[in-house]
This record gives sequence, structure tokens and C-alpha cells, in this order.
Amino acid sequence: MTCAEFQSVLPFIIETGGNAAEEEHLRTCKVCGDLVADLRYIAEQAKLLVPMQDPNPRVWDDIQKSLQREGLGKRAGRKGVLGFHAGLLLACVVPYLLQSL
Repeated sequence: MTCAEFQSVLPFIIETGGNAAEEEHLRTCKVCGDLVADLRYIAEQAKLLVPMQDPNPRVWDDIQKSLQREGLGKRAGRKGVLGFHAGLLLACVVPYLLQSL
């Protein structure tokens, strides 16, 4: 099994487990093994974010200003400026940042 074949069925493997060929590829391929480990870690960390309350509005303002300085943000109101992609980025990056503190 190639990495491309493995990754094409990855959503099914994550949810239900894989067949013998997929499990063998996962055991022998460091790239796909690391990918699955990272995805599982992100999923576990995302569960911890559910009870979190919204941060102080200053946090959103500071993030928006940083994005604008980098030429990545729009000029608009608070939270909505970030949108889905920035929220997803924060959900993935925040746990790593917290670990380094």
C-alpha cells in the first residue's frame, strides 16, 4: 500500500480502524504513522476546547491587529474578522503554545 492509497482512506481508518493492509502500512510508514498520531492528538486537544469560554475582547482585537500588520486581516468588527480558518488555526496552535509555557 502506498502513502497516497493510505491517505485516501484515512477518514475511514480514523473512524472505524483499518484493514490488515492499512494497519501494516501504518506500522511500517513513519510519515503516515506521524500523520495519524498528529490527527489523533489534535482531535483529543480539540475536545478540551469545548468548555472554554470566549476570551476577553482584547484578545480578538490584538489578533486582528497582528493579522492586519501582516496583511492577512480584513478591517471589520471583532470576532467575525477571524472567521473559520483563523479559529481552526487557533484551535490547532493554542495547545502547542500552552505546552511550551
